[in-house]
Amino acid sequence: MAALVSVSCGSSEPLPNPGGGGGPPINHSTGCKRGVAYGYHTKADMQVLSPAVSWWYNWAHVPDEGVKPDVYKTLGVEYVPMVWGGGGLDSNRATQIAAEIPDGVNFLLGFNEPNFGEQANLSATQAAALWPHVEAVADARGLALVSPAVNFCGGSCQETDPFKYLDDFFAACEGCRVDYIGIHIYTACQGDGTNKARWLINHIETYKMRFDKPIWLTEFACDNAGSLAEQKAFMIDALDYLENEPRIARYAWFSGRADNVANANLLGDDGVLTELGQAYVAAPQKPCE
Repeated sequence: MAALVSVSCGSSEPLPNPGGGGGPPINHSTGCKRGVAYGYHTKADMQVLSPAVSWWYNWAHVPDEGVKPDVYKTLGVEYVPMVWGGGGLDSNRATQIAAEIPDGVNFLLGFNEPNFGEQANLSATQAAALWPHVEAVADARGLALVSPAVNFCGGSCQETDPFKYLDDFFAACEGCRVDYIGIHIYTACQGDGTNKARWLINHIETYKMRFDKPIWLTEFACDNAGSLAEQKAFMIDALDYLENEPRIARYAWFSGRADNVANANLLGDDGVLTELGQAYVAAPQKPCE
């Protein structure tokens, strides 16, 4: 396993209000794991999430326009870039991406759901052949590297089973550098028994058995929540597990605002947390180690 980047990402010190004026100081997250998968932040959005969210990504390699050039840094929220797919990815493009990634970055996310026809749409062999270019981006900037992020796929798929896809990727990419395993999980929120996140937990336990690296869960939510109450119960049980599971290095809820997962939005109007967003911010976190 390649050496992992050690990052200090927590503080109990209040930060100045980025809007200036008479607003109260902003206390940013003292945890390192909790993030959000969202690509349309405003300053106000990020400000209300920052008391609990220590990092975010937006499926791109440069930050959202709404928080450029350094709003997120002021709020103590780390940006994590991604090489989304393989289109046009060669040595020249890798050099360009590396040059465009902002300063202060520590990690790089690999391809987004390459086993999905509607996402990065790469076979495991194709992803492995392109991976040296992703490594080149990471090496140029001294970044730790997260594997292609996989999920169970239905419909148009390179591979329906994410475990098999990663097995095939690593078999075809012998000697490639991967520091973390990237995964997405959307599952029912009824669970079995009293824990509403049991099926999510079961999937993660399988990843733990199959792969020996730390895990980044970069998208998750209950995909069949019939009510806000069901989604909230799922979230609370999931967060308790994720915060206390040593193999989970980071996780990110999907999403700030989205119309393809019911009852899952953390944000309502600009800079306003939904009830679910309030629960995400308020849920206990373990301090950075």
